[in-house]
Parts: sequence; structure tokens; C-alpha cells
Amino acid sequence: MIVTGFLGAGKTTFINHLLLQNNGVKIGLIENEFGDVSIDTRLITDYKPECIMELTNGCICCTIFNEFSMTLQELIKKHDHLEQLIIETTGIADPGPVIEPFFQDPDLKRLFEYNGTICLVDSVNFHKGIAETTHQKQVILSDMVILNKAGDVDPVKLKGIRKKLVALNKTAMIVETDYARIDSLHLYQLQPDLQDEFVKKLRKPFYSETESGGFHSFTIRFGGRLQEDSFREWFTYFASLHRQSIFRIKGLVYFENNPFLGIVHSVGGMTSVVEGAVINPHDPLENILVFIGKEISKYEIEKEVHQYLMQEH
Repeated sequence: MIVTGFLGAGKTTFINHLLLQNNGVKIGLIENEFGDVSIDTRLITDYKPECIMELTNGCICCTIFNEFSMTLQELIKKHDHLEQLIIETTGIADPGPVIEPFFQDPDLKRLFEYNGTICLVDSVNFHKGIAETTHQKQVILSDMVILNKAGDVDPVKLKGIRKKLVALNKTAMIVETDYARIDSLHLYQLQPDLQDEFVKKLRKPFYSETESGGFHSFTIRFGGRLQEDSFREWFTYFASLHRQSIFRIKGLVYFENNPFLGIVHSVGGMTSVVEGAVINPHDPLENILVFIGKEISKYEIEKEVHQYLMQEH
């Protein structure tokens, strides 16, 4: 699991709560801060994780891909009993390059199951931070957004913040909290919970195409079952082709002769298609793809999707 978010939003406090709630689970923690000594490591209190790896020589989002991969592989060699891994990025980091290796690197895909990214947002200072492109991408690339310090903000203002978060990321679970505390957040259940929420949200119709800070988000829906191999091949090519402009793709697809939903993800051109829940025969047979990026045209993307569908048939 990757924890990202605004500076001062409560990432370390959240991780402390997470460690306490998952006491008994063997957890590895990667702390990333600038400077010679990691202040954050001193703040990890009460229940200690099995091992803490400090990266203080710069931001991991700027680390060479192979170096990051090798670091994680070495961690597993030294601590092969670990059951969960938490990576905390700096408050100024674009989480994309941290997420991408778990989609791309065959060794990391073999060693780790990516559970998702959680973004902590400072409700009090939201409007100062959200103007930054990096903070917008932290929200866009997350599967859960924790709106922290919610009790310190006027309800009308809080409603406006939620609206802006939804404009950036329609499918993320948004949770309001104080002191970065979420009750009963169990790491083993996190990925299924996020996936269930994601599926529910995708099935709700989106009535408007929103724009926030230059980011565009839109949804494409189409019926029928897809040939799995050809879709995977097309999706990999499509995401790579548009990796500079499309930052995130999430979706649900139905495959021929497959009783499970296909859960589609793309971050920075890296793709993943995994099995979801068993298909409910009463649900509508509707494939749904959500695109988030900059300077992207719904008309052009829709045309490419329909060209692929025509080749399918």
C-alpha cells in the first residue's frame, strides 16, 4: 500500500493508527523524507513495524526505476516473513512513478500484490494545496482519499472540497475524519473494500464531464463481451500511446467465457487487468472505462475505442 498526500495532512499519524489497528501483522515500512535524518521515523510510535527502511537521499519518485525495484527485492530477501508493505511518499511527490513499478516490473509483480494508494488531504489548507499539480495528481492516482481535519472546517466549505475531489477522481472512496483516524481499517480487507466501492461508483451514471485545474475526466460505456487476449493487447498499446496525456484509466470489462469481472487499471501508461468479483447475471452487461488526464479529447478517445470494438466484431 502507498500512502501519499499534502504536507502536514497527517500521513504519519494515519500510519501510526494503521499499525495499531493491524497489530500482529508483520508490516514493513518505507519512510521517505528529505534530509540526513528522517524525522518521520522518530514519530512512528506505539506498535513498531517489523522493519523500517529510511530513504533520506531524495524523493523515491525521482529514484531510478531499477534501483527502486532492487531496493524492494533486497528488503524481501532480508525480511522474507513480511506480510504487508507500506510506502509513505513525501508530501511533494507525484505518486505515479512509485505506483508504476508494481504494474511493470515482473519481479515486483511476483513478490507484491498492489493493494492501492491512499491520499491524505488537509481540509483546513485544501485550497492552498490543491492548486499544485502534484497535489492534484496525488488525488487522481489514489483509490481512497482521506479528508482529514474535517471537524475544523465549515460544513458548506467541506461540501465544496468534496465536490472538487470528485471532479478530480470520481471513483475513489472519500472518507472524512479527524486526527487521521479511521476505525477498523484492516490491511487484509483493504483491497477488496476499495474494489467493491470502485465497482459501485462506476455503475452509477455520471451526468456531467467535469474539469478541474486543467484535468479532464470522462466515462465511456459500451455493451457486449470482449475477447480477453485482444483487449489486453489493445489496452496495453493504447495506454502506452497516451501515457503523456492520460494519467489514469480505471474500468470494468466483461470477457467472453469468463465468470469474473475484469478490473482495469492504468497509471502512467502501465496497465493491469485483474479478476474482480463473480459476475451477477442480474447486473447490466456494460463495460465502463474512466479516463483522467490533461488535454485529452473525449471525442478522439471514444473514436479509438470504437475502432477497436469494430475490429473485435
